[in-house]
Amino acid sequence: MNIRIFLAALFLFVLAAAPIGNNQAGFTYTMAQAGEGGMAKVSLLLKKLSSSMASIKDFDELEQAGMPKADVDRMRRAMNEKINQMTEEAITLIQSL
Repeated sequence: MNIRIFLAALFLFVLAAAPIGNNQAGFTYTMAQAGEGGMAKVSLLLKKLSSSMASIKDFDELEQAGMPKADVDRMRRAMNEKINQMTEEAITLIQSL
């Protein structure tokens, strides 16, 4: 549940992050282009992160279907590591905008 709250806050932060420029039209245009590319990357990364988080529920179903608990736990740990890595990447990408 805490991860969902974090993702919601991260998504709102991304939506609120607008490219900032000065009075020079060329500079503002360049910042807007850089912001759009960065925002597209952030959006894609958040979609992947959300999909990965949703897949954690599948592990419970695998366990109920008869897969050994040790295997399910190993898969769950690997997915949690992947989620943590993508979260760090998203934070780094947002900070670079």
